Amino acid sequence: MQLSLYTLLTHEFSIDESIHLAAEAGFDAVDIRQHVDGSHLPMDVSDAEVGRVRQLVADAGLHVSGLTTYHVLGTPVPELEALEASMRVAQGLGARYIRVSGPDIDFNLGYERIRELFREQAVQAAAMARDFGLTITVEQHGGRLTASAGQILDLFRGLEQENLGIVYDPGNCVREGFERPLVQVEMLRGLMKAVHIKNASPLPTDDTAPMIPAENTRLDRGILDWHEIIGAIKSTGYAGYFTLEDFYTFDSVAEKLAWDARYLRGVAG
Repeated sequence: MQLSLYTLLTHEFSIDESIHLAAEAGFDAVDIRQHVDGSHLPMDVSDAEVGRVRQLVADAGLHVSGLTTYHVLGTPVPELEALEASMRVAQGLGARYIRVSGPDIDFNLGYERIRELFREQAVQAAAMARDFGLTITVEQHGGRLTASAGQILDLFRGLEQENLGIVYDPGNCVREGFERPLVQVEMLRGLMKAVHIKNASPLPTDDTAPMIPAENTRLDRGILDWHEIIGAIKSTGYAGYFTLEDFYTFDSVAEKLAWDARYLRGVAG
């Protein structure tokens, strides 16, 4: 198992401290967040800072699995120029993957037009990423048209770009887009480039919220059976990263990261 830490989980710490926490907990890699809020890399990060972070990661005995961005594919005004700038950052970090978001629904445009925009921009983004030696991953996420495995297949079917795939995140679809996890693995087996690890349990509700409310749980306690899911993923021949995105609260972040790493190593073993 290649175990990576998504640095969103250490957003209250500096990038230096986050790398240290990942190394101390026994991770293999870090997936670094780039956001307009500046945590952990600002959008205008300098080449010098990118080089410094890359060296810091290497000195800690880790490597950078990916750069997580919030650029969106499938918008009426394409974000490809900004995405290309982030690709340079990802390349400078030595990352293999760069994450983007799928589109939201715009009822004025309609689903078919958004789908068309997504597919056009995904092909363009994949071509750009290829020049940087990167793979584009679109995250499975509620509130987006990539919430369910079925939606993802409809968006991606026939694109056949080797360096274009998804971040499989069954924890996200506890809230929207839920399908049986093993069915999801079977449906998405050819598209998975990374896997996000978290767990949750649905909560009862009497309102008409667009998504099912859920509470974050420890990895071994929620609706998802990670022994079963990881076994199914490995049976497909998947050899990519399992990236921790666990929002359950421990007494400290260091304790959580260490516990999660031990648990996941045990599941994989």
